[in-house]
Amino acid sequence: MSEPETAEEELKKEIIRFMVSLHQRGLTTGIGGNASVRVEGTNEIWITPSGLYKPLLKTDDLVKIDVDGNLIEGLLKPSTEWYIHTAVYKKRADVNAVVHTHSPIATGLALAGVTIKPITLEAALMLTRVPIVPFHYPGTKELGEAVGNQIMGNRILLLQNHGVIGVGYDLLEAVSAVELLEECATMMWVASQFGQISAIPDHDIELIKKLYKV
Repeated sequence: MSEPETAEEELKKEIIRFMVSLHQRGLTTGIGGNASVRVEGTNEIWITPSGLYKPLLKTDDLVKIDVDGNLIEGLLKPSTEWYIHTAVYKKRADVNAVVHTHSPIATGLALAGVTIKPITLEAALMLTRVPIVPFHYPGTKELGEAVGNQIMGNRILLLQNHGVIGVGYDLLEAVSAVELLEECATMMWVASQFGQISAIPDHDIELIKKLYKV
């Protein structure tokens, strides 16, 4: 009989599945984007490697580092955006997964200075605020610090001229936030071609949150 999979092996497989899904949905390019998960009860994370074609990743390609970026396990280099991931985990004990995508429509709206608004029920519950982080060169400590400074109280950040950061209790929650952001961005772009964009009023958002006990 084969030995049962460990919890960490299951986490690694989950990273691969979601990276393939994000690529299929056009939210990342083959070599763009990255994801990580925190090993429960530790300061260690599994993260995608740098430079590999994401839809062809294998679990053995993933890299384990600690929240200071020290290599623990793996043969490849961790994603160049590890500063972002570790900054989030240091700030948010409630976050166990971080996803970075290059979501084209959401990123495009950010380029135009357009803030994503709560235009649907789901967005009112999950994306009340979507801050835009000013541009910092990708893969730098400065970008990581900028993300860390704005991640408190937010599920999603837009990186100017770069992409999207989504966080969650697990990968499903983080990826769902990224998908919802792109859905809202698409709706806003379509609406802008024909008229004004109507967001849900603040007082209704508060009522929605009370109704759903958020």
